[in-house]
Amino acid sequence: MWKVPKWMYLMIIIPFLAVGIGMIYFGFQAPPEALTDDGYPLKEFLYIMGGAFIILPFISAAGVTLFYKRINDRETNLIEHGIQGEAEILHREQTGVYINELPQVKFLLKITSPYGETYEIEHKDVVSMLDMGSINVGAKLPVYIDSNNNKNILIVYS
Repeated sequence: MWKVPKWMYLMIIIPFLAVGIGMIYFGFQAPPEALTDDGYPLKEFLYIMGGAFIILPFISAAGVTLFYKRINDRETNLIEHGIQGEAEILHREQTGVYINELPQVKFLLKITSPYGETYEIEHKDVVSMLDMGSINVGAKLPVYIDSNNNKNILIVYS
């Protein structure tokens, strides 16, 4: 399951909070007649930028949290409610894309369900470098298949 460590949120949010609070503080300290280089009131500029530095990191953190929650919910749903099957690797190739320094691999898979149904699908997945040795052509791996959409699968590498 994907998870973002709490320390990472703090490491990203705390500096922005410090800058935002500093801008709002200096907005209070700025004289009312002070202007920015382009002629706008300095107080308003500092208040708006300080507020943005305080609010936007929280919005970004919420977006990251929801993104990973969506991924985890998909995986959990497939593990709990999916049909266990088997995938034979017919072809594999790296796409050239790396996500968190892990390669994305495009597979051509022959899926066999427990009901005897077989079909071929093309599937892209991010694969750990440690699992690269277990995904050779001809290898058979366990998969979870969505009963409503047989193209939605989760490959189990270990």
